[in-house]
Amino acid sequence: MVWPTEFDEKLGEYDAMELPGQQLPATNAYTPLDHVLNLDIKAPPGCQRLTAIIATMGKSTSDLDIMEKMIAAGMNIALINMSFGSREENVEIIKMLRHAAKNFSVHMGRSYPLAVAIQLSGRKIRTGRIADVYGESVELKAGEVVRLTTDETYKERCSTYTVYVDFMYFADQMKKDDYVLLDNETIMLKVEIISATTLTCKIERGGFLGSYKDVFVPNVVFDMPNFSEKDKQDIEMAVKNQVDIIIAPFINSAQAILELKDLLGEKGKKIAIIANIQTIEGFNKFDEILTVANGIIITRQELGSDITPKKLVIAQKNMIARANKNNTPICISAHLLSSMRFKKIPLRAELLDIANCILDGADALVLTAETAVGLYPVDTIACLASICKEAEACVWTKQLYHDLIEKTPLPCDQATGAALAAVLAAQRVIAAAIVVVTTTGKSAQLVAKYRPRCPIITVTRYAAIARQLHMWRGIIPLIYEDSPDYDWQNDLEKRVNFCTKWAMELGFVRVGDPLVIVSGWRQGTGFTNTMRIVYTAADTTIH
Repeated sequence: MVWPTEFDEKLGEYDAMELPGQQLPATNAYTPLDHVLNLDIKAPPGCQRLTAIIATMGKSTSDLDIMEKMIAAGMNIALINMSFGSREENVEIIKMLRHAAKNFSVHMGRSYPLAVAIQLSGRKIRTGRIADVYGESVELKAGEVVRLTTDETYKERCSTYTVYVDFMYFADQMKKDDYVLLDNETIMLKVEIISATTLTCKIERGGFLGSYKDVFVPNVVFDMPNFSEKDKQDIEMAVKNQVDIIIAPFINSAQAILELKDLLGEKGKKIAIIANIQTIEGFNKFDEILTVANGIIITRQELGSDITPKKLVIAQKNMIARANKNNTPICISAHLLSSMRFKKIPLRAELLDIANCILDGADALVLTAETAVGLYPVDTIACLASICKEAEACVWTKQLYHDLIEKTPLPCDQATGAALAAVLAAQRVIAAAIVVVTTTGKSAQLVAKYRPRCPIITVTRYAAIARQLHMWRGIIPLIYEDSPDYDWQNDLEKRVNFCTKWAMELGFVRVGDPLVIVSGWRQGTGFTNTMRIVYTAADTTIH
């Protein structure tokens, strides 16, 4: 979750006992019907957004000033798709992002932990480049015929008659009457004739095809390596440049994640791996993937093509629930705000879709073309942040908390017990925030699992930990940069005061507001077992 932005309201604008975003009559309802009946359209949303925003970089964001504005608007994780641009260009984007985060940190007076993620090409199949004589795109007309070829002589000169496909054994593994979808399902082809390197296809649904567009074949699992030689070089680049997250596309089994961990090696073992679920195979093996992945992305475009769009709603709700139960952060991608590629005002249906993703339990939402090539990347992020806050106020956290407790194995460990107590206490005292003092981030992740209504301010000395904590709903990561105090108890209080003072300065905690503090009882990791309630005082200071 992002730090407060210029678009967020301050608690000082409300009465002393009023905490926006609570929807208390709805939250405390006893039945689903009563919960919905008690939702108040006039109630303000929370001051702080709880859902993370992942924004994809592209030609629309390749400016330092735009990157800073995206961070200020609410971007938590910057995503670089390695399918586009050269490796050298993407390294420059990483450097620019870190420069932008540094500039924003100077402006805020604190180190902002912007996470940088890369998405590998993986098993993704793409078309070649449109020949210069045709301009930026060619029109494939319904009813006509086009050839898909793996002949590399067409790699840089695709036309209305012949389109290059970059998987060498594409023709070998296709059958007559298979359907081929191009450019996010915009164009649909039907295979009629197969030769050694070429498929002759009838254009069932036409459209304009640009360069390097995605190719997807529903209900076909290609026999191809999980990671190409290009991916391996991209992984080496990721390790060398210390990226925080790697997104592995088209993950169909736990073995693919284990293979990626081997490729990362010892130097890259701290990089978080997010599995991108895009096929029915990935859905069928979802539980085994959850055991080895650090996070999940559901890409609804390809998944909807594979399982049919009408089943997508069931698949999304089911996978989100399983990830929530396992406390694996889960993100939703594809078509969240597609209309904002060209317009400043989103479609109402898009806003409702985003709200339903949050009500289903998504930890993060992924903007792809909307920010990468859209006309209004900053406005798109701000719009998404705004609707997130409205939807978060509608979550029935009371029932969700009890449901998650029922799925928690008995007996639970001390850290889980402290997390459960903290979330319940925050609900009952209507806390402005939960403050978690952590080294590894595990305690904050446990608190986030039980979905408190308030933000979880998490303080750690490790910047890499702080950056990855953006993946969990509700967590505001802070980096504490002072040297450790010889007196551990005094050091603990310094870190709590650091969080409290910062939250008060930014306006989402007031004097007299209750805070729930979660910490360990001694120095080191694995000792979290303490929960206490404090009330902020005007003389809160950072020692």
